[in-house]
Amino acid sequence: MSTRTGTNKCIVLSMLIWTVAAAGGVRADSAMPTAPAAEPKMPVRGLCAHRGDAAAFPENTVPAIAAAARKGAAMVEFDVKRCKTGELVLMHDDTVDRTTTGKGKVSSLTFAEIRALDAGVKKDPKFAGTRVPTFDEAIDCLPKEGIWINIHCKGKRTAREVARKVKAKGRFHQSFMAGREKITRAAREAVPEMSTCLFMTCPSGRGAAWTDDDIRAYVDYAARENSQYLQLGDALRDAPAYRDFRARGGKVNYCFGNDAETLKKADALGFDFVLCDNLDAMLPHFPTRFTGNGK
Repeated sequence: MSTRTGTNKCIVLSMLIWTVAAAGGVRADSAMPTAPAAEPKMPVRGLCAHRGDAAAFPENTVPAIAAAARKGAAMVEFDVKRCKTGELVLMHDDTVDRTTTGKGKVSSLTFAEIRALDAGVKKDPKFAGTRVPTFDEAIDCLPKEGIWINIHCKGKRTAREVARKVKAKGRFHQSFMAGREKITRAAREAVPEMSTCLFMTCPSGRGAAWTDDDIRAYVDYAARENSQYLQLGDALRDAPAYRDFRARGGKVNYCFGNDAETLKKADALGFDFVLCDNLDAMLPHFPTRFTGNGK
């Protein structure tokens, strides 16, 4: 074979390969490595806006929840209930009486009836027209990084449906289900990957201050239930069990921190997240942090 003939064949072969690749038979970039997706940036410590930014906006509404994220809260908490027709709505109380213009149990009212209520005017006339949101509306108004979502449920059926929605919306990385054992178990039965925050009454008695032994019992209980979060009040202390729980990757929420002194102590003790009712006033005393995890 002459040099000229060999060269011509190489040119023809190269053109053929390029033509096939351009036609879609072979991806020209098939060997190119793809960069891994960046991990969402999430806080390691900070304030949890209880029922959203409830000091500035009507509690458990989209404006309150969106404001918590906008102002820089590390976490937002809200309450989910099922109404008579099956929709999931945000409401802390069993009835709509306290926060809306209506009366009656959430479970006894249809979605249309609840949606017709004003959930803002009792907070302030300037919020007139604010509606009771659905769970979907609440979670959809939040960014997918920079804030944790603390979802408080009371019914097992509600917990199962919320867990499925969290999965469908791709929010596992920032959401957890909070409630008593029957709630957290129901959530994980529906979606085993669902993170949970197990509630527990103080072993020394309802309303009692937590002792180190009480906290140890809670930590052991949470470990048996595979819970990733604790959440408790009247337990602002340097308990060894807290450190053990954190060493296993758990997080400890304290409720509530509504004054500068409490937040200062919680910070010094290394609590991860502190629930508060006045975000604007408390943020300067316990700012959101994305690195470092205290004690």
